[in-house]
Amino acid sequence: MCSIFGVFDIKTDAVELRKKALELSRLMRHRGPDWSGIYASDNAILAHERLSIVDVNAGAQPLYNQQKHSCAGGKR
Repeated sequence: MCSIFGVFDIKTDAVELRKKALELSRLMRHRGPDWSGIYASDNAILAHERLSIVDVNAGAQPLYNQQKHSCAGGKR
């Protein structure tokens, strides 16, 4: 099972909080050892540990562009 971790509405130093988020995400790596991804901005951090059931080479997360950011967990 994948794991998703998020911090929103950041009021403190985002750089230091990103380091802590990476630490916490690593603690959940056993739930998704096939891929690790993180998105960080001044306002939010999204971390994803992926367990690949079907395709290890596709499906990198978090998904993001200039306007939107998302993490998803699901199975077929």
